[in-house]
Amino acid sequence: MSKLKLLFLQTSFISLGIFFGVGLTNLIMHFCGKTYIVEWYFLLSVILAGVLCSLPSLILYAEKIKPFFIKIIIHFCTLFAAVSLLGWLFNWYTELMGYAIVMLIFIFVYIFVWLVTKWIYIKEDKEINNALNSIRDDE
Repeated sequence: MSKLKLLFLQTSFISLGIFFGVGLTNLIMHFCGKTYIVEWYFLLSVILAGVLCSLPSLILYAEKIKPFFIKIIIHFCTLFAAVSLLGWLFNWYTELMGYAIVMLIFIFVYIFVWLVTKWIYIKEDKEINNALNSIRDDE
């Protein structure tokens, strides 16, 4: 998968995951009798967060950092810091409980994006293997 395609897909999945996480949180808050009012720029901030949070995925392609586990730790910490900063800038939280909710949504989105990306890679691998097998069968 090309890096540009990966960045586009991850931007889409990150934005979708954030919207789903915020929607689920709002549903829970609604049943608890609380309301959450979003600012006019909320949708733009989520899309911007999706774009900015997909860029650190290029760390995973760095060849200077050898153990993949170290790449994941750097990736996670970079995104954690980015989401914390974006949340503060765009006023996604105003208190410690709000920050905790944003970080839970972040962890949910992080896992969601990893699972979907893995599923896409497996799907592409199967398609490539099937194409190679059909070429071998023809010979």
